[in-house]
Amino acid sequence: MESQQLAEILKLHRWFAEGRLDGERANLVLCDLARAELEGTNLQGAVLSGADLSSARLSSADLSFADLFAADLTGADLSQAQLVRADLRSASLVGCRLYRANLSGVDLRPASRVDAASKLRPREYSIDGRAREIQASLSRSRLRRASLVEANLERAAMVSADLTGCDLTRAHLVHADLSNVNLSNANLSSVNLSGARLIGANLRGAMLLDANLDDCDLSGAVLPAPLDDVPADMRDVLQRHNRWINTNGEKGARADLPGVDLRGRDLHGVNLSGANLRAARLGQARLSDSILLFTDLCGADLSGAVLDRADLDGAIADDVTMVKASLRDAKLRPVDLLRLRGGGNGGEPWPVNLQGADLTDADFAGADLTAARFDGACLVGCNLSGCILDGELRQRASQSGARL
Repeated sequence: MESQQLAEILKLHRWFAEGRLDGERANLVLCDLARAELEGTNLQGAVLSGADLSSARLSSADLSFADLFAADLTGADLSQAQLVRADLRSASLVGCRLYRANLSGVDLRPASRVDAASKLRPREYSIDGRAREIQASLSRSRLRRASLVEANLERAAMVSADLTGCDLTRAHLVHADLSNVNLSNANLSSVNLSGARLIGANLRGAMLLDANLDDCDLSGAVLPAPLDDVPADMRDVLQRHNRWINTNGEKGARADLPGVDLRGRDLHGVNLSGANLRAARLGQARLSDSILLFTDLCGADLSGAVLDRADLDGAIADDVTMVKASLRDAKLRPVDLLRLRGGGNGGEPWPVNLQGADLTDADFAGADLTAARFDGACLVGCNLSGCILDGELRQRASQSGARL
């Protein structure tokens, strides 16, 4: 859209918001506003459904009651913006900055094609290519890795929204509806979730340090350990590691904990992907539902530890001790490194390495051990019933005294 035309629309909308008779509500349905400079602009009640606002600068803008249905706000700066009761159904806010934004009562629920048909009509009432594309791919709102630090989301409707890796530090989510929301790897430190609905929500790998969960409905939710029994310095390490994961190493710091003593600690659901835990003492630790992708566990002692449903894809665990450990339904699969780096399929697979491991009486029932390396491992009494194994390993396991 031409800058002069946009300026005229915004002027008339400002007058409309002020109650002037010569004002006119902004109708910017499906408009291309990518990288637009809109800081502090009054867009209260504006119609922006389907608009492309990617990388737009909207800090301190007033978008209260605005129609942002299916809008593309990828990478936009909405810090300190007002989004009170805005319609953000099926909007994309991936990588969006929402520092201290006010999203009280915002609507982030999934949308339907019926909703799209009524909203994605340009002023000439013809459906263009972008509208058809949106209608064909409607999904839940996407806020992956968005910054929502100190954001006000009180009573927000966020059913099924994708908040993977979001930073919600000190955010206000009192009485918000977060049913079936994906909050995996999110930073929820000091967040206020009192009275919120988290039915069926996925918080695997999320940080919940000092979070307020009073009166929350957590029915069916997957929650990580609160880390209350972990030393304060360790909590700081895990927080920085969470940030390191969510920023692809640009911020925070990898957890470098060789030889750390975490025996008997409750770390269920914690994300330690890529961490250095060589020779760590993790006997009797609870690591069920934890995420340990590419984690270095070489020489670590996990005797009696519980790793049920843990994700150990690509883990380095040669010479590890897992005597009587439980890894029921755990994943120990190879990882396609090319695909992991965004280069598509067909790369060199990186298998889980359990060479020389002591797996005496370990319970792997139902685990996926596709292509795992067990050369020199002790499998005496190891329970491999129901596991996914290749033929060679199955034969060798049987000969080594494992239960199949």
